[in-house]
Amino acid sequence: MRRLLSLLIVSCSLVLACGGSGSSPDASAVFDAATPDASSAMDSAPAPAPDAGPAVCAGDERRAALIFNGTEAPSFLPLSAGQVLAIGSFDGCSGTFITERWVLTAKHCSIRAGASFCVGANPADPNICFRGDRVENNPDADTTLVHVDADATSRAPELVPIPILTERMDRTWLRRTAEASGYGQNETGGSGVRAFTAEPIVDIRGNFISIDGEGRHGVCFGDSGGPLMLLASDGTVRVAGDLSGGDSSCTGVDNFTRVDIQVDFIEALTGPTIVPGGACGSLTTQGRCVSGQALWCEGEVAQSQVCAAGETCGWDDVASGYRCMTGDNACGGLDGVGQCDGSTARWCERGVLRERACGDCGDVCELVPALDGYYCVPDPCMGIDYLGRCDADVAVWCQDGALQRRDCRRAGQTCSYVNDRVGFFCQ
Repeated sequence: MRRLLSLLIVSCSLVLACGGSGSSPDASAVFDAATPDASSAMDSAPAPAPDAGPAVCAGDERRAALIFNGTEAPSFLPLSAGQVLAIGSFDGCSGTFITERWVLTAKHCSIRAGASFCVGANPADPNICFRGDRVENNPDADTTLVHVDADATSRAPELVPIPILTERMDRTWLRRTAEASGYGQNETGGSGVRAFTAEPIVDIRGNFISIDGEGRHGVCFGDSGGPLMLLASDGTVRVAGDLSGGDSSCTGVDNFTRVDIQVDFIEALTGPTIVPGGACGSLTTQGRCVSGQALWCEGEVAQSQVCAAGETCGWDDVASGYRCMTGDNACGGLDGVGQCDGSTARWCERGVLRERACGDCGDVCELVPALDGYYCVPDPCMGIDYLGRCDADVAVWCQDGALQRRDCRRAGQTCSYVNDRVGFFCQ
């Protein structure tokens, strides 16, 4: 697969094989992604190194991070059967439905539109599948949100999404028990079976929350992107992070990318996190329009309304907020966050539809957390997409928001189109 240079193991000193997530600060081998050191946390996967000429590749191909010595059912948290069903597999990584349409996973899993995300009541048979039709990578953390092609309950009626943790974590959370899950490798070497492991929280630093398998159990290869879950202050089960990296023994310290410091990024896509009877969180009295629903805060309690036939969510002057309404609706279901329509950013300002054609300025439309919505930002890849192009025998493509190049001649190859997954590359 193209771009493999950024996915190959540089040295093969792992106990179980070359591949997986990060490492604990004192580990000698790692899998999948780097772990924060004592002074700072790694916020995203490292950028590919400059091309230094033909690469000499040997050993095992790096794979995504499995539960070692785990259990088929949760052993600590009171997850319902429907919540257990929300944890699924991307066939190499794991993920979790956090709303009806959005799946949380890890950015280093490199999920692309068209990928299948499968869940199932049988831990060894995730046979209910959804197609990812939109992928949103957090530029500042090892987190990806995948929008799927149908509501989760339309194909799995019993499924109950697990909401994210919206309260900020601090050192008082240390030593509490959390529970991780995934479809990765187990102690027998097999994989593809959903399992759970309950472990104490041992560190909260920067972008990461860490748990310790204490030499007995833990996550492993194939669990990357899987959830770390805990009990929030309101007593509900929440997703606190997605697996970013861990100890190569699969029984040591494992590191999850925190969601509590990504609430703005996540909720700009998913809408406010609503727990029945729960607090408003980031939801205001103005509210939001999300997937045909109006969501708002009233009396410090979150409110939601599914818009009926003939209604759309829009700005209601009487309520001074976004509500389900009939009649004229200038914003047509958009709220203040808005959306990208191709290269055009569109959003609503108190009932007035606003838009900006980003492409006319050489920009691209993206979610801009600092602006609480979609807007235009400079295009770092100057119009080149992931599939790329050939400049003579130099392959040029866009990856992780940066322009990449590889001189095929230096490897005795030529640049040409490979396929619709790889694009233009050396062969």
